[in-house]
Amino acid sequence: MARTLSTALLAMLVLGSASICAHDEFRIIGTVARYQDSTLQVKNREGKTLSVRLDKQTVITRDKKKVPPTELKTGLSVVVDAYGDTEDDSLALDIRIVPPIAAR
Repeated sequence: MARTLSTALLAMLVLGSASICAHDEFRIIGTVARYQDSTLQVKNREGKTLSVRLDKQTVITRDKKKVPPTELKTGLSVVVDAYGDTEDDSLALDIRIVPPIAAR
């Protein structure tokens, strides 16, 4: 009985920790609203402004060439691939500066 209970508790612990560590992937398409202190704010197509963190592994490109974060100027169109718990609390993996996105 004690062995069954300890096995069940171990299984719950393993499964519970897996869901805590799980992150979702997000693609944010929009324009740069602001870049400051390793945080990029992007205004998406629906008009909502989302904040995305950047770190040393974040790759920023323009025309398939790597560029520094200082290139992230207000008004530029970007496509951000990120991961995190929510779209507004995520870490950018890849940021592509793209030509202006036509309004729908």
